[in-house]
Amino acid sequence: MKIGDLVRYVGWGRNDPYAIIVDQKNKGSKLHHAIRVMWAGKELPVQAGALSVSKGRVTTWISPRHFEVVSEI
Repeated sequence: MKIGDLVRYVGWGRNDPYAIIVDQKNKGSKLHHAIRVMWAGKELPVQAGALSVSKGRVTTWISPRHFEVVSEI
C-alpha cells in the first residue's frame, strides 16, 4: 500500500466502499502502520461517519488491515 492507491474497505459484502490513500505513517511496522483515506463516490459510506475527521471525507489514522488494494499507481 502506498499513497495514491485505490483501496476497498473489506467486510461489507457487495457494497464495500472504495477510497484513496492520502497519507500513511510507520509503513515498515506491522503493529504501528496506519493510513488515512479519502472516500470515493458521491455518497459517503456508513464507515465515513465513524472513521472521519470532522464528519468529512477523510478518515483519522486507521489500520490498513481493513482495506484491500484494488489498483496501484
